[in-house]
Order: sequence, then structure tokens, then C-alpha cells
Amino acid sequence: MNPETVIAVARRLAFVRETDGQNRGLWVSMLQRFCGGQDGDPWCADYASFILDVAYAGKSPLARTGSTKQLLADARMKGLVVEAPVPGGLFFYVYATSREPHHVGVVTSIDPLVGIAGNTSESGASSDGTGVFEHEIAAANAVFVRLP
Repeated sequence: MNPETVIAVARRLAFVRETDGQNRGLWVSMLQRFCGGQDGDPWCADYASFILDVAYAGKSPLARTGSTKQLLADARMKGLVVEAPVPGGLFFYVYATSREPHHVGVVTSIDPLVGIAGNTSESGASSDGTGVFEHEIAAANAVFVRLP
């Protein structure tokens, strides 16, 4: 898979915003339903799963899930976790103490380090924001995944 394809698909959904309250809206709901979720659920992993499914023509290398924990566990099991970010790969923000993930997105650039994610804020300061936004990301407390 070409990393530019993953990035291009991710950017095509940059218009998605929550429109009917927190973690709700027509497109947000579509992403949640795609992964078996429901209105009100966090949806960053739904967005990432959808992006991968489209970019890989229905054959995503990772499980279709709305869970950042399950998505990262699958990447770890398949040996896809890497030390450094790669364009077209994934970034996961993890809690410093538990190393459990709480947010996921697609790396779009490494210099500067930029990503695009769903359920984030325009500045990237929130991992429970109002839409899909592309912004700088921090490498601290991040885990990176290289996709095949």
C-alpha cells in the first residue's frame, strides 16, 4: 500500500464535524456504525478503521474497531509498532503510566510531525474534539505504527 493513499483518503474526510451534540452527527454516526458503535461513542478509532478499510480496498491490515485499545493491540500482535513515525502510518496517544491508548490518527508528515485524526480539536489539544482536523502532533507519549 502506498502511504500517500492512506493520507489522501484521510484528508478526504477532513470536512467531518460533530453537528448534533458531542460525538454525534450524520458523518460521525456513519463512522461509528461502520465499526459497530453508536451515537455518543468516541470515534477516533472508527475514523482510523474506516480510512484503512477504504485505502486498502476493503482489506485493512488491522481489525475494524472503534476501540483504540483493540486497534493498537492488533498492530502490536502483527509486529507493526515502530520507534519512529512514518507518513501514512498511525500514531496513538497513550497514557504515560499505563501505556494504554486513548487517541489515534494518521501521520501525514514527519518534519514537522503532523497528523490527521477524527474526534479531535483544530489545535490538536483535545483527543475528544469536534471533528476531523490535521495538526501538529507530539511524539511524547505516542506509539507509532507502520502499515504494510
